[in-house]
Amino acid sequence: MRNLVLAFLFVFAISYAGSDAPELKVEDIKKENQVQKTAPASTKNTQIEKKEIVQVKTDVKKPSEPKKPATAAKPNKKEVGEIDFRLGSVNSKNSAKMIPLDEEDKIFEKDTLQTGKESRCEIKLIDGSILRLSENTRYIIDQFEQSGEKVSFQGYLVSGESWTNVNKLDSKKKDFKVRSPIAVAAVIGTAYKMTSDGKLTEISVLDGQVEVDLEKEKKAELKIEPKKDSGSIAPKQSSGPKQIPGPFEVTLSEWISIVKGEKISIRSDGKYNKSKTDVNVLNQDWDAFKNR
Repeated sequence: MRNLVLAFLFVFAISYAGSDAPELKVEDIKKENQVQKTAPASTKNTQIEKKEIVQVKTDVKKPSEPKKPATAAKPNKKEVGEIDFRLGSVNSKNSAKMIPLDEEDKIFEKDTLQTGKESRCEIKLIDGSILRLSENTRYIIDQFEQSGEKVSFQGYLVSGESWTNVNKLDSKKKDFKVRSPIAVAAVIGTAYKMTSDGKLTEISVLDGQVEVDLEKEKKAELKIEPKKDSGSIAPKQSSGPKQIPGPFEVTLSEWISIVKGEKISIRSDGKYNKSKTDVNVLNQDWDAFKNR
């Protein structure tokens, strides 16, 4: 058996030698092995180079965009007071949106204040005066100026009901006016209630004295001129109101006074009526305002 295997190998060797297959040398075999060993390293180096190129491209910073010029800061709003009492829904609009208000929130000049149904609020102004808004009331803080002891306030009762209680301390140095679409009331150290629905404005005096006239735009609409003998349309001191012949028979053409316990009702056609009002009822309304 052994001899048979040796014979087979001999024949195979002779056949291979006589064939066209290239002769494999030891040097070729070594070179081939060397190439196989170095090939993966070369591929690895190529991959590393590609990563480095990608990394370089990634690290290149884009040119920075020019910065936009800074916008000028808006001037601070002028504070006039704060919410001292709130019940229900109270909102403020100073720009484009309505902002809900709560106690101790600040009120600013040009704010439009709005109370909801069964809602009300009290605002304590910087000078100590009090402004109250009843339910379903819209009120605009037109102007507030304070210079030392001098205070100038202008409010606009668009609709609803407001109370104004001007701090009596140095009241001669305070210029408080509240207008409606029909009338304007100039306050002289007093507390009074004002209502407005666009057709009728009523002012009831709880204490002190109030000067009343038609609102200037209403006067222009009705083409009403101040009386020649008055010489001025500014409010003036008065010992008491003049008697009126009957209800709504006279057109309001100049400032007139109403005092404690009196009420004036002014229609959109400019005609007005003065009457008595119950101070006790006004006091009860004032005291009950902050009852929750």
